[in-house]
Amino acid sequence: PGEPGEPGQPGQPGDRGPQGEAGKDGDPGPVGDPGLTDCDVMTYMRETCGCCDCDKHCGALDIVFVIDSSESIGLTNFTLEKNFIINTINRLGSMASDPASLTGTRVGVVQFSHKGTFEAIRLDDSTINSMSAFKTAVRNLQWIAGGTFMPSALKFAYDHLIRESKRTHAKVSVVVVTDGRFDPADDDSLLRYLCNYPGVVVNAIGVGDMFDKKHDSETLVSVACNDKNRITEMKQYADLVAESFIERMETLLCPDPVIKCPDLPCKSELDVAPCVGRPVDLVFLLDGSERLGTENFNHFRSFVQQVASTLVMAKTRNDQNWARLALIEFGKENENEVAFPLTHDSNVIGTGLSRLTYLDSSSSTGPAILHAIDNIMGKGNTRKTRRGAEVSFVFITDGITNTSSLDEAVSAMRREQITSTVIATGNDVDQQVLTKLALESQEAIFKAPKFSDLLESSLFDRFIRWIC
Repeated sequence: PGEPGEPGQPGQPGDRGPQGEAGKDGDPGPVGDPGLTDCDVMTYMRETCGCCDCDKHCGALDIVFVIDSSESIGLTNFTLEKNFIINTINRLGSMASDPASLTGTRVGVVQFSHKGTFEAIRLDDSTINSMSAFKTAVRNLQWIAGGTFMPSALKFAYDHLIRESKRTHAKVSVVVVTDGRFDPADDDSLLRYLCNYPGVVVNAIGVGDMFDKKHDSETLVSVACNDKNRITEMKQYADLVAESFIERMETLLCPDPVIKCPDLPCKSELDVAPCVGRPVDLVFLLDGSERLGTENFNHFRSFVQQVASTLVMAKTRNDQNWARLALIEFGKENENEVAFPLTHDSNVIGTGLSRLTYLDSSSSTGPAILHAIDNIMGKGNTRKTRRGAEVSFVFITDGITNTSSLDEAVSAMRREQITSTVIATGNDVDQQVLTKLALESQEAIFKAPKFSDLLESSLFDRFIRWIC
């Protein structure tokens, strides 16, 4: 036989066969998602764009903050000054979308140090057309750390910010934050410079600086044009961001706001704002004495876990924003148990809380503070707090403690520029010790009849707002 031939071409497809019989119905599938309700949609819109929030209108308002950036203020206190500006402006509603507009709120900032170092965010800066843009500009201000030419700064504020861009019919307010002292080489006649212009209202805030020196009250009187109702004196810069003081500034700067709210089908409570856009290192110091009791000890662990769940935690160990937590339980002298060091990791916090045991001991607060400064914060090359972070100690104690070395410890807190909050429960407390731990600020002391009350929404939310 010969060789096999090549395969032929494929044939044409045949006709389609007849349709088969229908199969049996399948089993019912799982229940589908019910979809978004109207309330879900409104919540999503509110969270993503804020377009359903009430809007506050303060009319034509120009505000200029004049803040001290001298060496004596310190970096942490300078950061608190910036946070004060941002927190205050947050309360005043939307800013003018166009700096040249005849209506709406505009904000400027002057930071001063030695002669020739004034820096400003101008009222008519075309790039400052939103709250976000303004906050970014404020956060970008760098501590100058020089001398103190405060009188010249007041003249600079008017000549370079107000005079050149003042709007017709706009209310002009100047808020001056300083320890009240200034370089003798500066011209003290300029302290009253803003008083020469009747349309300008000056509010003077005097704060004891990082060396814990009393501010010069006479200087504040001159700056405020002899209006003592426009003067506020406080002992520490942390008081600038206290909720009650921010509310007072809101009333002073915008006494008759117009509130416009949309008609929403669903309403919900406002969320508590976490520590947004800035680094906060929060250290809890728990008095584990026998006076605490096992029940309160368990409530405290739940409280710390709730704080960690509420705050926006740092994303990484060295993240320069958001919060980190640490916890130390103390008993008698040199009896200090670190549940967890400064961390952003929720797993570390949860594990530390679950393993923490109640000391049921006596109480010695002073050595615990020094231990926390040396071991939780660290010093020099072993510094464990983040650069520029606000370091805040939260004491959970009734104040009944061995006061040995307490004064030394409180002085160390001031020296390290640590802010302080005290939580006390029950009626049997030592108010003098609590006040000392709160660095003389009564507003930094949170009291409740029993510890479980701290887990209730209103008191817990107030605590979060305070520390943030």
